[in-house]
Amino acid sequence: MLTQQMRTLHCLYAVCIIFIQEKPALIWSQNMSPTFKANMTVVRVTEAAPRGTSVFRISADDKDGDPLLYGLEGELASRYFMVNSSSGDVIVKEAVDREVFANSNDHFGVIITVDDGINALVKKTLHIYIEDINDNSPAFKGLPYQVEVAENENVRTEIFRVFARDIDRGNNGSVTYEILELLPSGNNDLFEISKNGSIYLEGQLDFSISTIYQLLVKAEDQGEPETQYSTARLIIHVIDIPNKPPEYLNSFYYVRVPENLPVNTSIITVTAIDGDRGINNPVTYSITGMKAFTVDQVTGTISSVSLLDREEMREPITIDITAFELVEGVKDLSASTTTAVTVLILDINDNKPVFYSVHGVATDTFHVSVPEETANGVPILQLFVQDLDQGYNGTFEVFLTGANSTAFNLNQNFVYNEGILTLHVANSETLDFEKSHLLQFQICAVELETQELFSSVAIVHVDITDRNDNSPKFDQDYFLLEVSEDSPNGYNVTCITATDADSSNFRRITYQLLGSDSVLRTFDVHPHLGTFFVKNKTFLDREKRQQFFATLQARDGGGLATNVQIEVSISDANDEVPIFQRNSYAGFIKENVIKDIAQVQAFDRDQEGSPNSNIVYSIIKGDPAKHFTINSSTGIISVVKPLDRESMDGSLNGIINLTVQARDCGNPARSSTAQVAIKVEDVNDNEPVFNQSTIFVAVTEDQLDQCIVSIWALDNDVTDPNRLLIYRIEDGARGQFIISSEKRELHQPAACIRVNPESRLDYDGGPRKYRLTVAASDFGFNPNTGYTTVEVDILDVNDEAPVLIGSSLSNVFARENGRINATVTAIQAFDPDTDAELHFFIRGTECLNEDDERLSSSLCKTWFQVMEQSGVLLYSGSVDRESVQAVRLRVQVVDYNTVFSSNMSEEGHIKIFIVDENDNPPEFTRMENKSVVLSEFIIDGLEIAVFEATDHDVGKNGIITFSIVEVVFSAADAPPKNKTAAESFYIQTSLNSKHFWQGSLRIRNHLDFTLKGGWKVKVAATDGGSPNKTVHRLLEVFVVDGNSKLQLIFDSPPGSVLLNEKKILSVLEAVEPENTVIVSKISPAIKNTSLKGTVMDVYFICGNGSTVDPGVVRGQIEQNVSVLSKLIDMGLVTVDSISSHLQPDSKNVLYGVIFILAAANIISVTLAAFVPICIRQSYRHKLKAASAMTATVMTSVKSNPMIADVPGTNMHTLEGSNPIWNKTLLSETSSYFNEESCLDKKSLNSLDDNVVADEKDYFNIRKPGQYKDQSWHVNITNKDILKGAQERDVKNSQQMLSQDFLSVALAAHEEHKFMEKLECRKIGCLFSNKSLKCTDL
Repeated sequence: MLTQQMRTLHCLYAVCIIFIQEKPALIWSQNMSPTFKANMTVVRVTEAAPRGTSVFRISADDKDGDPLLYGLEGELASRYFMVNSSSGDVIVKEAVDREVFANSNDHFGVIITVDDGINALVKKTLHIYIEDINDNSPAFKGLPYQVEVAENENVRTEIFRVFARDIDRGNNGSVTYEILELLPSGNNDLFEISKNGSIYLEGQLDFSISTIYQLLVKAEDQGEPETQYSTARLIIHVIDIPNKPPEYLNSFYYVRVPENLPVNTSIITVTAIDGDRGINNPVTYSITGMKAFTVDQVTGTISSVSLLDREEMREPITIDITAFELVEGVKDLSASTTTAVTVLILDINDNKPVFYSVHGVATDTFHVSVPEETANGVPILQLFVQDLDQGYNGTFEVFLTGANSTAFNLNQNFVYNEGILTLHVANSETLDFEKSHLLQFQICAVELETQELFSSVAIVHVDITDRNDNSPKFDQDYFLLEVSEDSPNGYNVTCITATDADSSNFRRITYQLLGSDSVLRTFDVHPHLGTFFVKNKTFLDREKRQQFFATLQARDGGGLATNVQIEVSISDANDEVPIFQRNSYAGFIKENVIKDIAQVQAFDRDQEGSPNSNIVYSIIKGDPAKHFTINSSTGIISVVKPLDRESMDGSLNGIINLTVQARDCGNPARSSTAQVAIKVEDVNDNEPVFNQSTIFVAVTEDQLDQCIVSIWALDNDVTDPNRLLIYRIEDGARGQFIISSEKRELHQPAACIRVNPESRLDYDGGPRKYRLTVAASDFGFNPNTGYTTVEVDILDVNDEAPVLIGSSLSNVFARENGRINATVTAIQAFDPDTDAELHFFIRGTECLNEDDERLSSSLCKTWFQVMEQSGVLLYSGSVDRESVQAVRLRVQVVDYNTVFSSNMSEEGHIKIFIVDENDNPPEFTRMENKSVVLSEFIIDGLEIAVFEATDHDVGKNGIITFSIVEVVFSAADAPPKNKTAAESFYIQTSLNSKHFWQGSLRIRNHLDFTLKGGWKVKVAATDGGSPNKTVHRLLEVFVVDGNSKLQLIFDSPPGSVLLNEKKILSVLEAVEPENTVIVSKISPAIKNTSLKGTVMDVYFICGNGSTVDPGVVRGQIEQNVSVLSKLIDMGLVTVDSISSHLQPDSKNVLYGVIFILAAANIISVTLAAFVPICIRQSYRHKLKAASAMTATVMTSVKSNPMIADVPGTNMHTLEGSNPIWNKTLLSETSSYFNEESCLDKKSLNSLDDNVVADEKDYFNIRKPGQYKDQSWHVNITNKDILKGAQERDVKNSQQMLSQDFLSVALAAHEEHKFMEKLECRKIGCLFSNKSLKCTDL
């Protein structure tokens, strides 16, 4: 029976329907139409291809092997190309210019044809892209170029932008710019041009330097092998601004005026204009440097204000005129220019000649001395003569007049303005001193060519000087002198002078003493006065020499000399002093005793009996208190007043030194002295006296063997043992104190009171005060004793460490965002010492999380601070609980007053818990889609979107509740309508496994999805804080027909398509820019089909919520070559849609196909579906057992750990529970066209035709609603079958929420059903499957 059925099927399916280029054709034979190869969509042709060049080849396949003829159709094709019909080579007929097609994305379409001679001519649109070559130069746009720039424009400012367009593509059309030339030249760095044509100012403009610049700009493309370029000029006009001072029209000004010019006469006008040529502000003038002139502030006219005297003014006169710019009527002191006006004053004859000495002093009298008999021609006088007038007014004649004028002459007689006159001797015989000592005459100066003939006269006095012709003369021939032997040095004995009859220097006499060496070292004479004086008195000793003889010489200025003799006699004088017999004398006496103690004696060598040898004694020093007296004749020294040894200066050591004088009675009197040392012996007549009668001292309780106080007493006796003392404590010590001796300054003995090392002071146990009686006694005969009292106070010692109070270190709570300097808590400490000074510090900070784990200390190191003195803990920074949940501080208290070398301290820890504030709003972490596409078959409670949010706050502040705020429905061709949340959707809030709050948006049961359109659902996430914080998210829900999707098939794996999803969406949005593009699914191509790679399901949603016909979108994609090219570059293989299968090109062909399909379907459904199922039920166990024994292997689930129990299937996790025929169902190499493939091998599960996905399908796990409305590539006419499949999906949707693997299986199952139906359209698959056996049917 099976054999008969097979034969029947062979007969019924002898007719095959073959689809070529999406146009079904009815063919009643086995010959098939040729098909173009897949690459016959887009070709590229370079515009540089010359005529006759083969640029591409048309290629097609014919499964029947028929010879093919190729051709091109269309106006552009016939214009530019011709084709070899046999080989398909396309040859350039006319060169193609790419720029002609620039507006059509550099391409045009032609129709390529192929004909096998049997079937209808096959046509296809071929898109030809023209590849660019660099055949165009850049062209500047917007010419001519010119711009105005202010001269004070900032450097690096963009002043202009040029633009050149190159209609070539890529680097050929990429333009760069360069400045080739700058006019005027000289500062080529003044401008710079960037890559985009922006021209920048690189230096400071100056209107005064140049008012216009020309830039030659070059635009060059980047083409290869040679670049193209063009140039353009940019004219830059520099705009003047008021930054230039005024400028004078003339570079200098010069004027000549007479010196008798009337007052207020205008002499010259200066003119200045604004230095800024484009502004021309008014100018005002001022004058400096000369009070004789003034200037008009407006006109610049200079006038005289006083009479001009050329001779008094410097010549020429310079006047400084300053021009100021007036800005809005106000003088701009910063904009000024000064020019100099030179004024030359013309002369008039108003001065007469004037004579001047060589020192420049005007005078009319000159004096000159001339030696007698001076030779002729010798100049004797020079003088200067001047007439201050100029030119002829200053020309004059000079000449000599007077009785003695003939003895002299001048070097010149005519002078122009000024000259130096020299007077020469003309007759030397007239110069005779014996005849006349003085000559006098006049010099006259008279103007020659003036009307006034001004003149001047000067008198010259000539003194005749004498010659040396006389010797000096003394008034005596011999001089007798007497000098006392005690005459001092420089003593003038007498004055001896001489006279000389000559005059002047010749009569000037100098004196000199001549004689033996003894005379010359004893006496001398003044060289000019002739005074004879004692030079060295040492040699005046009458007892050795009574007379001296010397010669005195007088010499005049001419060298003539005269000598005279001098005799000097030496007279006697009192020159001896008394002499003591001994150099010093000594005496001894006890204090408080009166008696004679010593005697002194002296002698004098002068003549006895004379006053010079009579000696008188006296005490002249050492006895200010007059305790002693001396006999003036005998020299006996006596004590007349008692002595006190203690009142004496201690440095004298008890010795009084007297100075005794012995004086003679000569005139003058002479004397000598001697020293007398008198020793005064000490007597023990004083008792010790302490420095203080009562001494107060404070001692710390820890004082040990150290001196607590030093005391001393003084005994005024000055010698040992009268002043040596011994100390003792007589009362009050109580065994706690001892006394010992020590040395003070000057070896004065003192006592040191110490704490007894055998005992210890106790401030707390007492006593806290001691009163000591201390005595001091000397060692003299009949010793003396003194007393004092020492009061000792015992002091407490800071020797205890501070202690932190534990209750102040207990855990505290601090609110985040606490106010700076607000108090958190107070740290307290106790120190038993009375003078403790406690300071508090933070020595360490630990930042902790909720699990008491340490975080980086930098997070909270600055949050808290402690007041050092009070221990109050304050906020010092912004506290953020979300970064740190607790802070542990290591605090320390330090006593600054401790007696130890280092401060006493204690450390402790205080933990601060940060209390949360609702300072963070909820944050959406993810949302699966901003847009959701739903089919019209929807169940109640279906989850359509999941919102996930978190809040950094904790507790009730971090609890998030989702709610629907607003729902707006937009139906096709109808205005938007607000809906309540209860009418349409509801949302469920839960906490997921990641501890994120999750909102599941679901559909109400009474939601009417029969109306197609879009829903805008506004969802709010609100935390539980007070006040709470809310954020919103908008979701668009579109209800579409499942058949309105467009399928894009890529040859790349799904992962690559996912990475390019955004790029693909961007390209698709260019097709329908006004509509929304939504990707509903990306999945691998179904196994065991001819489809390879990845399938992407896309919907195009209009603004009103309706969908765009996928067939229309497909056509737009194929027409938009740019979009199609970009998609092909990303791996696009096929663009498909359900509508493409439902719209045949020909109604007649469609009717024929429907008729054949109807007949075929009746038989195929009856035999191919029901009969095998029945047979399968009958022979199921038998066939499985037979196949398992021969050709199968047992497949353990352990071999594929990805497989778990699949509900609704017969696949189990128990090893060996289910024999799998031939190989595992999840083989990647399974194919519907594999010869090992069989209908019975495709599925063994109870869903009849499910295919379980393999591991690579895991990434494509979809939530319910994402796979429901898939569009299949077949014409499904039985709506009940589709509805049944959807009802099964709805029934299993609850399980899919928690069973991801089942979602994979069911999704693959639906895709598998479609692909199987698609393949079964090709009837020959049954006959080509070699593994199909009759027993299987």
